Amino acid sequence: MLQIILQNLIPAMELMVTVIVPLVLLRAIIVRADFELYKKVFSRAIAWGFWGAIFIVIVKLGTKNAVSREVFESIAIIFSLFGEVSLLWLLASRTSLESASKKMLKISISMTTIALLLYHGMEIFLIPVSIVVTADGDYFTLMVLWKLLGFSLGLGIAGIGGYLIYQAALALRDRRLLFVFAIQIVAVLFQQFIFLIQVMMARRMLPGDHLIHIMAPLIDHKSWFIYIVFAVTVVLPIALFLQKKPERPTGINDAQYRQIRIQAQKKLRWGTGAIISLAIMVFFSTWGSIYANKTEELVPAIPITATEGQIQIPLEAVNDGHLHRYVYKASSGELVRFVIIQKGGSSYGVGLDACEICGPTGYLERDGQVICRLCDVMMNKATIGMKGGCNPIPIEYKVSEGNLMVEQAGLEKEKDRFK
Repeated sequence: MLQIILQNLIPAMELMVTVIVPLVLLRAIIVRADFELYKKVFSRAIAWGFWGAIFIVIVKLGTKNAVSREVFESIAIIFSLFGEVSLLWLLASRTSLESASKKMLKISISMTTIALLLYHGMEIFLIPVSIVVTADGDYFTLMVLWKLLGFSLGLGIAGIGGYLIYQAALALRDRRLLFVFAIQIVAVLFQQFIFLIQVMMARRMLPGDHLIHIMAPLIDHKSWFIYIVFAVTVVLPIALFLQKKPERPTGINDAQYRQIRIQAQKKLRWGTGAIISLAIMVFFSTWGSIYANKTEELVPAIPITATEGQIQIPLEAVNDGHLHRYVYKASSGELVRFVIIQKGGSSYGVGLDACEICGPTGYLERDGQVICRLCDVMMNKATIGMKGGCNPIPIEYKVSEGNLMVEQAGLEKEKDRFK
């Protein structure tokens, strides 16, 4: 039970933190500046981003392949990058929000907010959607309950943490708040840039052969980005604690000055609360994640050879609806892995143990579902064998005389992916 809860709590919490922290910092900057115009712009952008993410999820669910997750997220990131860079430039090059170009600042705030919510919002909303879809009509079970409970707790933990971080941000002086916001946005920019490079490499828009040596370590450790977010966020309460005690204004008595000191100490409590919430979230992302995934093991890859240019696998070996992994040794020594899963009846999903986005990191089976090992995205069984997203790269096959047959030449052609 606990493991199932954590498997849904952790991704929901991490996705929520990634979007909520920069947004609450931006909100704090706007509130501290006390400009009603920008407050309204920010509120409208939140609404547009929230409902826009829900709309995209509904369209994706209703039309299956009409919305490409990879393309949509790339477009959202491009808009987000433009908004974030321009917003940083405006905040860094001006002494206050009031002196910045109002039109440009409104556009930057809107683009940053909407794009972040669209990009991460879709990922967040797809978690409960996938829970309901995989229930396959049997919704009122303990399994579904634990999964939805984990998802709700993840959002709740991140939401409480976001509120504490927001209150701590309000207690910071303007320059310190702008500094913390800037390094938070730089961290987000870094993650978004890596994703765009991945997509462009997968689409052959960039020379993957030359970049893979640089990008491979970054892609392999992409899951560490959440720890960068936590590390950057902890700068906020530290900056709050490092603020000097309020100076005594001229013309006030001791009792009035004590009230000022008391108010300053109360503000420090928000910093303490922010640190405690960050510690809780780090605990879930580290030890909680280890526990959630401790029993997951890869399906063993079965060595297989070709006969007269064909690899033959008896259908009875793959007719159980579970994920099966095979490995073929290519002529130049590469170990080419591929997966097979029965989708239903005589329909099979056959593809490489690799995808265009995450590379040859492979797939595992969890709760009867196929999961990408690197990004933890769940595959829709019906789409395995089709191009796109994090799906296994499809390979041609045919069924004949009780065997599933894969062309040796097709695997030889893909061997460079497993170097």
